[in-house]
Amino acid sequence: MADVVTLVLADHRVLFAEGLGMLLDAEDDLAVLALAHHSSQAVEVVAQYRPAVLVVEARLPDRGLAETLAAAKAASPTTKLLVLVDDASPETAAAVLTAGADSCLAKDRSSQQVAAAVRRLAADEQVVMGSAVRAPVLDPSVELLVGTLTSREREILGLLTCGLGTRRIAQELCLCYQTVRSHIYSVVVKLGVHSQLEAVCFAPDHGVVEAHGVLAWERRSA
Repeated sequence: MADVVTLVLADHRVLFAEGLGMLLDAEDDLAVLALAHHSSQAVEVVAQYRPAVLVVEARLPDRGLAETLAAAKAASPTTKLLVLVDDASPETAAAVLTAGADSCLAKDRSSQQVAAAVRRLAADEQVVMGSAVRAPVLDPSVELLVGTLTSREREILGLLTCGLGTRRIAQELCLCYQTVRSHIYSVVVKLGVHSQLEAVCFAPDHGVVEAHGVLAWERRSA
């Protein structure tokens, strides 16, 4: 049996939290340790249980999101922070990541998709799943997808493919950690993939790394 991923679920809607909590806890490899309905309670149970993942709504009562996430991370530094948002537009997701989240997920996703996001996040993959009603990419051309990346995004994608973690990239590029997370989110969205891991696999398969990532890294390291 796979290792069990522990989590705390925080949402001000009691019925929603109880329902989602029951569905997630029914998964063989997930264990919901506690529910919380406001920010202070969420921080308290995170400090008590130190779960692998905290699933928290973006508008939890009694504190702002950034303050809640900072307090939760201070209480349990190893806990990953998955924020549920009303929509997962690039602007909303970037704001959530800047506030300190590890990943975000639109609230209109199913319990199975939330479970999958929890598993990915526990495995240290950044999860980027938008709204279920978001329009698909109209043009599947790889060249067009890659062409939407900025030079900074291509550089970061190249460093990820070289095996560097987010914090190391932030150090190398003299950027703050959350800025790098936001760039990674943007890369995932623009390439039309669903996770950081998929973006890393996409890059060498389509020549993105050789053209923009690895060579730039090698020149900087020379």
